[in-house]
Amino acid sequence: MITKRIIKGLHWLLPNRCLWCTLPAHQPQQQLCTACQNALPEFDMVFYHGNLLWLPAVQRGLPKLQADRLVSLSWYQQPWKLAITQWKFNQDLAAGQWLLSCFAQLAHNYQEAGFPLPDLLTYIPMPRKRQRQRGFNQAELLAKTLAEVWQRPVVALLSRKQLDKQQLNLHRSARLRNLRRAFQVSESEQHLLRQTESIALVDDVITTGSTMRFACKALKQAGASNIQLWTLAITESAAR
Repeated sequence: MITKRIIKGLHWLLPNRCLWCTLPAHQPQQQLCTACQNALPEFDMVFYHGNLLWLPAVQRGLPKLQADRLVSLSWYQQPWKLAITQWKFNQDLAAGQWLLSCFAQLAHNYQEAGFPLPDLLTYIPMPRKRQRQRGFNQAELLAKTLAEVWQRPVVALLSRKQLDKQQLNLHRSARLRNLRRAFQVSESEQHLLRQTESIALVDDVITTGSTMRFACKALKQAGASNIQLWTLAITESAAR
């Protein structure tokens, strides 16, 4: 078994490099140095009362989400953008570990502030071919992180039809066409939804809001009454 003393010794000899500035991290298993960690741009949860939909800048860009609450770490900016890209497209496990730990802290802060917790969690599914290529669904891992903090179940409520084109780099109008009727909820899961007061729907990034919008629409049509949206980041284009 590796002891804390050995870990500290290894860190002293070969320290982790900060994901953002690449200088040595100050503590073992730390993915960002203390300076970069303290300088992270984040939404102020107390300021927005645990619901970003109260912010006019967000509300203007995402008027048709059909959701009741939105929680996120930050705008889609550096160093979040770098870490998310490295995790999703380069399978950078260190970046993924750091993002999951930040998401867990967000969930803990939300609970400590006394905001309403969902009864169960679900996530945006990935096309099977893409998930096989990547090896994981980042939205599912984020949902499981929330579930671990809150001790709530995770249920794969949504299934996804094969899209004609990938959403990446598509404009808003193209995303909307691509996602119409893309999500569906099975009859067995519809029964569960009708018995559940509140659910949280998780994805990694909200870009134009189209993915979340159509996923929420499918959940509402299946019987969901109250939907929270949880994401790592929101692109500023979604707020225009």
